Amino acid sequence: MSNQYEDRKLQLSRINQFVVVVVILFFILLSRLWYLQVALGDDLLRQSEANRIKLLRTRAPRGTIVDRKGRILATSRPQFVVLATPEVVKRDKDAMHTLCGILQISHEELVARLKTGIGKDRVRPGSPVRVEVDVPLATVARIGELRMKLPGVSVELDNLRYYPDGPAVAHIMGYLGKISEDQYNESERTGKNYRMDDYVGKAGIEKEYEDLLRGIDGGKQVEVNAMGRVVRILGDKRPVSGKTLKLTIDRDLQVAAERSMGNQTGACVAIDPRTGAVLAMVSKPAYDPNLFVKPLKEADWDEITAKKALQNRAVNNVYPPGSTYKPMVALAGLKYDQCDIHTTVSCPGSFHFGRTFRCWKRHGGGVDFRRAIAESCDVWFYKLGLRLGVDRIGEVVKQFGLGEATGIDLPNESRYKDNHVGTVPTTKWKKERFRTPEMQKWYPGETPSCSIGQGYDEASPLQMALSAATVSNRGKLYRPYLLDEVLDRNDKVVRRTKSVLRRTVDGTPEQFDMVRMAMRSTVTNGTGRVVNIPGIAVAGKTGSAENRGAAHAWFICFAPVDNPKIAIACIIEHGRHGASAAAPVCRAIMDIYFGKKKIQEIDSGKVRAVGD
Repeated sequence: MSNQYEDRKLQLSRINQFVVVVVILFFILLSRLWYLQVALGDDLLRQSEANRIKLLRTRAPRGTIVDRKGRILATSRPQFVVLATPEVVKRDKDAMHTLCGILQISHEELVARLKTGIGKDRVRPGSPVRVEVDVPLATVARIGELRMKLPGVSVELDNLRYYPDGPAVAHIMGYLGKISEDQYNESERTGKNYRMDDYVGKAGIEKEYEDLLRGIDGGKQVEVNAMGRVVRILGDKRPVSGKTLKLTIDRDLQVAAERSMGNQTGACVAIDPRTGAVLAMVSKPAYDPNLFVKPLKEADWDEITAKKALQNRAVNNVYPPGSTYKPMVALAGLKYDQCDIHTTVSCPGSFHFGRTFRCWKRHGGGVDFRRAIAESCDVWFYKLGLRLGVDRIGEVVKQFGLGEATGIDLPNESRYKDNHVGTVPTTKWKKERFRTPEMQKWYPGETPSCSIGQGYDEASPLQMALSAATVSNRGKLYRPYLLDEVLDRNDKVVRRTKSVLRRTVDGTPEQFDMVRMAMRSTVTNGTGRVVNIPGIAVAGKTGSAENRGAAHAWFICFAPVDNPKIAIACIIEHGRHGASAAAPVCRAIMDIYFGKKKIQEIDSGKVRAVGD
């Protein structure tokens, strides 16, 4: 009996223990249910709604960019884009294999694209990246068929940037790139609502006017089932495209400059001297901005960086201006009564002042003001420079805008905090530039070189185009600009750029006319006869700037002399002579501008000529 009693007591004890455990578990379950449904109810409801309701974003088309005649320079066109979320795709080997097969790329290439997307920018964790763009409909259909095998992969109809003229407009347009982490964080602070997979302007007009070009994204709010398929559309918001930008650029002049420069390295700028409007701006070597909207191949990136093709040599690079400096020095001589139209020297081919300064040829006797500019006689300017002194030369040259940023509406013109671009040497400049007393002293023997645009002198092609424009309109220096008008979706002008007169260079109309007529003689009888266009009075100045290796070739010009409408500056690095390397580029631009040739007739190549 006692054993039965003990067994029953043990059974009851176990039953009681089991009941206690069940009660505890039930209490825990109830507590968990209360926590999920009450304490976290609102948060979980929002998460559930987020999983059930999706926003299918539709990117807004980026604003179109057109030239002064309305011809398209940059536009957006609809293309299918394949997106993949790296964290999801990498976990599924079958998905990786399937996606590689569809896109016909290697596993290593897909891994690289999942790591960086298109371009070299960082990818924010959890954000989808573009792994292929401009895909055909067959690829879109294949991804749709294998959707269950491709978690984290989607296809969007996106508006990708397209530049019809490619490299010809590269340094004006710039290019697009994925938004950087710093830019994204800044956009969140300023309420601009960018996403980490957005593309923004990285250079040129695309960067300068990002806020105008960027539109307002739209999309559809849809309800999806557990399989991720759309059940119904809850709302629809149409995207709003960005503004249309009308530039001052003339596409025909732009293409003519790019073609005529061929494979040479250098830059060319054409300006309307009456307003400062930039008519053409080319920098070579260039790159194709269309490359940056597709997966950029390593070989393409290496080629771009090796050639330093991203540099805008027209705006950001500076060179010794050589003899194109002489019209400004001549004006300084007239202003300070150190020369006149009759000032004459004899040129034996060299000049001795402490050391021997050479001229590019022996001009003989009777070299007067006009012939000195037309035939680019260095000896004449060596002597004038010594009479003037470097400070008076520098004072006049600075009035032409050399040594300072031009203010053009492109990003990062000046590399210095004090807004300096290039160098105009003076005694004060040298004291600030060097540290030791011996180096800070200005020696008279340094002045002859500076008087012909050598030595410490440096200027950008844009600055030299402005100097030619300023001579052409008798001293009026305008701020250069590229944006002419901003238009809304109805082609209504909502903003127009007004020309800005920066300053007027000291000098009488008669003094400017002396320089202008001498530059006209350069084209009719001197070193610039390559640009002697029948029926068009062109004035110009050749230049050869010494440097390491072969000299840089310069040419500046404007036309017509009596009513200037265009001013041009061109430099060909290591081109030796301005007459044979740079002047033909200017000739090609003016042939198009004045209707002497059609754009189809412009080819690359050099014209052989003799001169500075």
